Amino acid sequence: MQNQQEQSTENNEQVISDDIQNNSNLSIEDLQNQLNLANGKINELTKISQQALADLQNFKKRSEEEKGQFVLFANSNLINDILPVLDNINRALNHIPEDNIAKEWANGVFAILKQLKDILIEKGLEEIITQDQNFDPQIHEALMTENGDENKIIKELQKGYKFHGKVIRRSQVTVGNGLKNENNQEQENS
Repeated sequence: MQNQQEQSTENNEQVISDDIQNNSNLSIEDLQNQLNLANGKINELTKISQQALADLQNFKKRSEEEKGQFVLFANSNLINDILPVLDNINRALNHIPEDNIAKEWANGVFAILKQLKDILIEKGLEEIITQDQNFDPQIHEALMTENGDENKIIKELQKGYKFHGKVIRRSQVTVGNGLKNENNQEQENS
């Protein structure tokens, strides 16, 4: 191996020596042209290497962004699977008899619900607000209409959620149809 390296070094030295002898017959102008060509080639290769480096950096950045989006998507699917459980806990707590609400087991269930909500909020989940809001088909799903202010949400039938600002479940709501309630009309006529 060492012998091959020595032989390669000797060959390189011979090529350089031959180039010097060949170039000694060239004029200064010819040498200047060769130097300019060599500098042009160096500049071209420098630009190519800089572009390749920039492409690599952009690729790394894109890969990291895609990885982050993949993690968000995976978390979004998991949270979508948890939402019905959250709904069921809320339904169960809404049906606790009044005389049991103050009992320790009920308080424990309320604490578990709060803990679950806090974790989901920390991970990027947010409830879509419906109270006193106008109907927005981007975030609400109208299931029924009732007498009331037109396009105003009257009641929420199922909570909607956003995950990192993206709607993952629209709120299911009842929307006002623009007709007044009979009670409201009687009060206005009095």
